[in-house]
Amino acid sequence: MEIWTLIVKSNAFNFLILLGLIIFAIKFFKVGNLIESARQKVKQDVESSDDAKENSIVKLKEANETVKNIAQEVKEIFDNAQKSAELMGEKILKDADTQAKSIFENAQKTIESEGKKIALSLTQKTALASLEVAKNHMKNTLENKPEYHESFIKKSIDELDRLRHE
Repeated sequence: MEIWTLIVKSNAFNFLILLGLIIFAIKFFKVGNLIESARQKVKQDVESSDDAKENSIVKLKEANETVKNIAQEVKEIFDNAQKSAELMGEKILKDADTQAKSIFENAQKTIESEGKKIALSLTQKTALASLEVAKNHMKNTLENKPEYHESFIKKSIDELDRLRHE
């Protein structure tokens, strides 16, 4: 009986019992399957993370391309607005020139009938009047034009802000 007591109290016996319990627990709880399923889940998570990273990179490239295109579109719109402004300016000058010519022709007829002294006075007044008409016409047009430019600039800034926040 002493041998049995000695065996039961020894560390080797306790170790074998513990080892047996661990093996029983591993088989009973199917720890291998649990570890394998956890490993598969971690593998899937890593793969989905890699996929998400790749998708994010693609979306970033698309966003950069969109921003690049928007800058070009804004430049085109600005260039078109500038061309329109130049055409409108030319039209204003042409209209002013037409009005000045018309006034000048009328003044010439008056000059012929009134004499040289009156003709000189009317020519000066006509030139001043045509300049004033052209000045007022141009001033009114330019006063209206900043509203268009301000509106265009505001819309462009709002669009850039919207894209930046997306």
